[in-house]
Amino acid sequence: MKKVLFLFFLCYTVCLSAQISLPNKEEAYRELQKKGLSIEEFESRMSDLGYDIDNIDPLTVNLSQLETDVETVVRQMEQEKAAADVSTELETAQDSLEDIQSEIVEEESTNMANASAERIKQLVDSGVPLEEAIARDLIEAGKEDLPETRIFGQHIFRNKDIDVYNSAVDIRPPDNYVLGVGDKITVLIWGASLENATFEINKSGYIQPSGMQRINLKGVTYAKAKTLLSRRFAQNYRFRPEEFEVTIDNARTITVNVIGEAINSGSFNLPALNTAFNALAAANGPSDLGSVRNIKLIHANGNSQTLDVYEFLLNPAIVKDYFLENNDYIFIPVAEKVVTIEGAINRPFMYELKDNEGIIQLIEYAGGLKENAIQQNVQVKRFELDKEIIINVNVADLYNSRKEFALKKGDVVTVDFIEKSYENFALVEGAVELPGEYEITPNMRFSDLIQKAQLAKDAKLDDAFIRRKRSDGQTQTIRINIQELLDNPNTESNQLLNNEDELIVFSQSNFIDEKTFIVTGAVRLPGEHPFDPNENIRVEDAIIIGGGITNEATDFAYIHRRDPETRKLKEYVRVNLRNALNNPSSEDNISLRPFDSLVVYNYKEFLDKAYIKVSGAVRNPGEFKYDETISLKDALTLSGGLRLDAAYSQIDVSSLVIDSNNETETIVTTLEVDKDLNILGNTDFRIKPYDLIYVRQAPEFEFQRSVTLKGEVRFPGTHSLIADNERVDNIIKRAGGLTNEAFPEGATLYRVKDNVGYVVMDLKEVLKNTSSINNFILKEGDIIEIPKRKDFVSITGATKAKELYPDKILRTGRFNVPHHKTKNAKWYIDEYAAGIGEDGRRRLITVEHANGQIERTKNYILFQSYPKVKIGSTITVGKVKRTPEQEKKEREEIDWGRVLADSITQATAVLSLILLVQRVN
Repeated sequence: MKKVLFLFFLCYTVCLSAQISLPNKEEAYRELQKKGLSIEEFESRMSDLGYDIDNIDPLTVNLSQLETDVETVVRQMEQEKAAADVSTELETAQDSLEDIQSEIVEEESTNMANASAERIKQLVDSGVPLEEAIARDLIEAGKEDLPETRIFGQHIFRNKDIDVYNSAVDIRPPDNYVLGVGDKITVLIWGASLENATFEINKSGYIQPSGMQRINLKGVTYAKAKTLLSRRFAQNYRFRPEEFEVTIDNARTITVNVIGEAINSGSFNLPALNTAFNALAAANGPSDLGSVRNIKLIHANGNSQTLDVYEFLLNPAIVKDYFLENNDYIFIPVAEKVVTIEGAINRPFMYELKDNEGIIQLIEYAGGLKENAIQQNVQVKRFELDKEIIINVNVADLYNSRKEFALKKGDVVTVDFIEKSYENFALVEGAVELPGEYEITPNMRFSDLIQKAQLAKDAKLDDAFIRRKRSDGQTQTIRINIQELLDNPNTESNQLLNNEDELIVFSQSNFIDEKTFIVTGAVRLPGEHPFDPNENIRVEDAIIIGGGITNEATDFAYIHRRDPETRKLKEYVRVNLRNALNNPSSEDNISLRPFDSLVVYNYKEFLDKAYIKVSGAVRNPGEFKYDETISLKDALTLSGGLRLDAAYSQIDVSSLVIDSNNETETIVTTLEVDKDLNILGNTDFRIKPYDLIYVRQAPEFEFQRSVTLKGEVRFPGTHSLIADNERVDNIIKRAGGLTNEAFPEGATLYRVKDNVGYVVMDLKEVLKNTSSINNFILKEGDIIEIPKRKDFVSITGATKAKELYPDKILRTGRFNVPHHKTKNAKWYIDEYAAGIGEDGRRRLITVEHANGQIERTKNYILFQSYPKVKIGSTITVGKVKRTPEQEKKEREEIDWGRVLADSITQATAVLSLILLVQRVN
């Protein structure tokens, strides 16, 4: 909905809900006229709805209903006008309310109007004056899409760092706040006297407490007003100074005009608690062209002040010096001197400078130089005399001399970074206590650097090197004698250090090949150890270094001896370890050589891992580790004991016998145990490695077997089989026989065992002839289900049944018909389904009998033999899946079988006609 609807909502819904007068009805009517809508028509339609626009009672009107009716009437009038002239688009209207003078968004929608009115109503209900509430809503709407900050200082307005105070929030004004007409003041007295009274400064500028003379407060600061009121109330009340308080409950609303280069210029209704900076925030601050350093605050009495945003950023306390009065003007001129600073600066940006400010002040506004900034060569690019020039400025000299370099509008200041790192150092590496970089001081020499780095104990003193970078980029290597330099610092070889010199001190161990030996295997501390060629390390010494042997150690060990040069395995040396340890002076206590490996073996590595297996009628069959102490009872116990079906007298133990020539023989021993698993009879029997123990199952042992009967038997449910080969007819008899409603033709047998599934069965034949092949032997888990008697036959598939029956009969895809004895499937299809459908085929006709058996049409060269139909059967006409090409080809081909059948039919008819004629004659 457009502006007119917004105005009606704003004027009626807000004003009526706030119970105030209706000042803008004429404005709304003017908007109706601008849109080509008739005022008389609007009033007439509102009158038809029961409203008198000139006499609306705010105490009886239904706010919600009024909003809905206004919206409906205006929308109807606009739609009627649009229908009369579709090609004409409604022009966007811009106008202003007398007390807000701000733009309203183009083609405001109905939803936006409702939301805006609701927000304004909430503000009014919370105590905000109507004019201020409308202004605040428009201010917030204007903050949604603000441009990016271009000049430093604009950000505090565009980033919403400064907000607008409203009188509905409890804000304590500063002491220098100047009171004016409309301010509400509360005087609170406690102690000997009690008082709590609120006063509003009237148009004459005073308040009138009861029983007291008027007190003039207009133009008086808040601090002076508290003193004045305390003195005047003390004439009528008794209180101590700390028992008297004055607060400003609701500041007056004033109009502030923001003009010039503002993002949203215009008049704003604000609480008087706001300063000029808050008013600028309401206007979203200066535009990209506007000044942030030379903003004018012009009071109604002609006095003016200059606002400097940079001054405010450096000292926010100045804000209290810029309080506003009613009808003040804030003028934002065009920014004059705008310069840019970039590079090694803490806050690179565009800045506005005053005429007397130069590069030093610019750097201060920009947060100062970075630590790696080049100060002696700051570049200033400038347009002068129709060309661009560059000026080099030594900022370091300006700081030292406390001078300034003047900048001009459009200057771009670039501060370069120090790219090259420091050079006044020397690097020390190697066998020193304090490696790293060291500052090179004047006249510092090699010996001085060595003493600072503190040589390590193993430092090689006769040889060291200095690496020096030459001016041509090449590296020079200088060999030095550290001991000589320390003993005689005045020697010529003790040169002065150059920047980036590198001292390399070697360790003595770098020039000696480290020799080791290894102790591994069945020792407590296996590992590699240093080998001292000056010491005689023997086997006993190596074992002690390795923490001693473990309990699993063998009596022998091997030395893996390697070639000291190639480190390749050279030979194996067998050691009588037990003798070497018990008799250190023996020949077995061999001396080790560098890179020898003494390997002590674990005796378990030389043992076969024997096992036994238990299987058969035990609860947990498995393989178990063999031990000489294990017995048959232990083996059976570890297997979980014997099962219920175990034969205690038939436990076969298969043993492996190995002779001296490693020829094997298998011997099977049959044992008997009692209930406690003790061997009966052969008490000397012992378990041997690799024995296979098999517990046989007791002969003829079998748990109860059962089958399930469902449906039409007299006693359905689970029945146990009482014989090994019990058949269907016997279980039916034991279940009491069939019920009167049983349908034996449809009986089914489902076999769970071995996942056999359904078995086609003719129960009717079984009950007539127990010798029938359908009288199956029953198995554990079999399920026999006998349905109730059926009286009909079902037909489904590709038939022409749609031509005979309504959709409700064919909804399930099949329909049921009576059973006729001796009739085949084709007869049923022709009789009850109007024949075979277009996609159906006679050769695809099948019959599924109630017991699950399926019979198919038998196709011969000249005819088909159709299956017979039993009660409860389902006739299905198969459908041929064909592509459009196949259908076309099929239509073009001659169905010779059908042609022959039709010919036979026609010939039969002709013959019958001839015989009839002859009989008549």
